[in-house]
Amino acid sequence: MKKKILLLGFSSALLSPLVSANNQFQVFTHFDAEIYTEAQPVQAFVDDFDAPLTSGDSAFTYNIFEVGVGYGNFKVGLQSRFDYVLNFDPDTAKYTHIEKNDLAFEDRYYTYYLDAKQATSNGIFASYDFKFLDKNALTITPKLSIFASTHFQDGIVDGRIYSDEVEGDISVDYNYSKDILFKKFTPSENPEGLGYSLDIFANWQVNDELHVGFSVKDLLYKTDYEDSGFVNGQTTEIPFSQNDNGDIITQPTVSLKTSSFGNTQSHDFDMKMRMQAFADYRINDRFSTQLTLKRYDQDTFSQLKGRVHFWDHWKVQAGYETKSKAYLVGIESEYFGLNLQTDSLDLDKAYYANINWYMNIKF
Repeated sequence: MKKKILLLGFSSALLSPLVSANNQFQVFTHFDAEIYTEAQPVQAFVDDFDAPLTSGDSAFTYNIFEVGVGYGNFKVGLQSRFDYVLNFDPDTAKYTHIEKNDLAFEDRYYTYYLDAKQATSNGIFASYDFKFLDKNALTITPKLSIFASTHFQDGIVDGRIYSDEVEGDISVDYNYSKDILFKKFTPSENPEGLGYSLDIFANWQVNDELHVGFSVKDLLYKTDYEDSGFVNGQTTEIPFSQNDNGDIITQPTVSLKTSSFGNTQSHDFDMKMRMQAFADYRINDRFSTQLTLKRYDQDTFSQLKGRVHFWDHWKVQAGYETKSKAYLVGIESEYFGLNLQTDSLDLDKAYYANINWYMNIKF
């Protein structure tokens, strides 16, 4: 049923602009993959957590591929996304690093906090450019995506653990399609999710030299999953016995509700919005520069890049971004663009990497 809804939505969105618009037709595709980790380089973060530990409390990856058509101010197409966001306490990173590398624990309680979200989705999107002011200088573009999803993770683990002992208290609120935390309560069938997201883009050509813009991605985002796996509950320490010296000995008590034996449930999944603003200044016919600020959850990045323009609407560019400490190189035109950005060409040492390319064919 959900597949029929998606197909009908795509068909109607595809046909409606073709009947009414009379402007240029285009076919386009776009791919963007961005990953950033703290505490460990990307490779070590994903694998063994065995690189030297650095400060940090977050990691994310946002990946999107789109292909579609445009006619006049309309655009419609197909979309595939993979998103992952993790917030953690620096003490949790330290605990994980010690545990995975067989190092010595301190005799103390470690804060253990993880807040993770991950979703894979496939669907359709439609957008429309609303034009305002003289010469259509201001463009505001809402973009609506509707998608299906069967793979997701949504969990919070919060508490404390004493050294390497089975001692402490932890609360768990975990929903998923596959149980990667306890590895015991994966549902027999993947949950089914249907969701939507809304993005807003604004671009203003202030004058011949200055162009500014602002975007909010996932301003609204929600997916309703049916038959989701889950683990909810906590471990606590209670007095258990008294030894010969009169000392109280405690041991953890576990109280969990799970999706075992087909006990699945529905789950509402959301993603936090991402904001970006830029100011682009055309110095002369040959050179331009751009300042970009972006805010992803708790992380703020600023980037300054310079461009050299040549031929008809072609430009090469290079830049540097704070926080990620990443360098950018790229080439762009109206029809094709490719940008690469990283803080290290040695992938074993890189904390940030981004590849972005697009193609746009007009008829």
